[in-house]
Amino acid sequence: MKRKILFFHEEFPSGGGERVTRDIAKSISMSGYEIYVATCKKGIDATPEVEVLELSSKNFKSKENADLIIDIIHSLSIDIFVLPGFLWEWLGYVKERVKCKFVYILHNMPMWEITAKMERRKRIQGSVLKMLEWYFIAYPQFKWFKTYEKKFIRKYKEVYMLVDAYVVLCNEYKDEMKHLLSISEKDDKFYVIQNAENVVSEFNFHKKKQVIFVGNLIYENKRVDRLLDVWNLVYKKVPDWKLIIVGGGRELGKLQAKARQLNIHNLTFAGGSADVKSYYYDASVSCLTSTFEGWPLCLTEAQANGVIPIAFDCCAGVREILSPNGKNGILIPPFNIEMFAEELYKLLISPRQQEYMRQNVISKAKDYSLEIVGEKWFNLFEAL
Repeated sequence: MKRKILFFHEEFPSGGGERVTRDIAKSISMSGYEIYVATCKKGIDATPEVEVLELSSKNFKSKENADLIIDIIHSLSIDIFVLPGFLWEWLGYVKERVKCKFVYILHNMPMWEITAKMERRKRIQGSVLKMLEWYFIAYPQFKWFKTYEKKFIRKYKEVYMLVDAYVVLCNEYKDEMKHLLSISEKDDKFYVIQNAENVVSEFNFHKKKQVIFVGNLIYENKRVDRLLDVWNLVYKKVPDWKLIIVGGGRELGKLQAKARQLNIHNLTFAGGSADVKSYYYDASVSCLTSTFEGWPLCLTEAQANGVIPIAFDCCAGVREILSPNGKNGILIPPFNIEMFAEELYKLLISPRQQEYMRQNVISKAKDYSLEIVGEKWFNLFEAL
């Protein structure tokens, strides 16, 4: 009899976390597993290895959805329930009413919620009152009293105690989580599994003079405004190169306005795209100027397509993907705009360095092939 796994996503398919679920399904569906996804919003182009179950309640974190999940687990005799990347207040409620195993996936760096919240709060816009509230109330709560840190450590610990396996993206994240939650060796339920990357069979070794950013235009983590500052320092020195920003989101208008204000040339906002293969096919370099990440798929996608990634060393996931520095990518101390611009410029004027690194990044991406990462997921599920 096939074992059955149920994932829970707000929308499916959608972004990076949903892509990871699809990759897991592809890698283990031939090994005696049936994969289901419960979601509030069913999109198109779901992978055939997954059966998508659309929930009647569109209120993602509602008790009604918790009850619907319980019904699905019972009716389908689900063996493993996987909660990818969000802190769900009904997890314990569901756990008490079913007999399956539980897996949690942390799709980001530990405590990313605090960094995101702080980035949102410190972006002061508008009234003097908001400015005073930030400096005299919010900032002390973040930095001095650790109010939010204590809150999220408590939430993380609650999830950890409820699940049978807790998946993180790299060993540094595991060590950090064990320290944060005071987990002993005998109570260790952590598994380290990176996000998979598809091996590209056809490469373009005749790249165009293009630099790209690929991702959602979100201020809290992506900070594409920094990339505009970098490009403003570079483009006049390399007039035959072009920056293409591939992505949509709520920051698009602000970024376009900033580009106009700085009068930046050789820049294109390409908008969002469901298929970014053509951009990776032509591009030579990929830039990431994020404040925080988990395991950014845009970097491994770039490597798999022979595109050289350059990014701020903002987290362990970025560091592992791009290391050794200068071979599999370029790491920049956060958040040094001038150094980022200098290293990007040196790369763009050095065809020999580009060729050397292009060969290396293609090889590095194979470390995260679907076969290698899929085997780790298979071993985890079998262990449960």
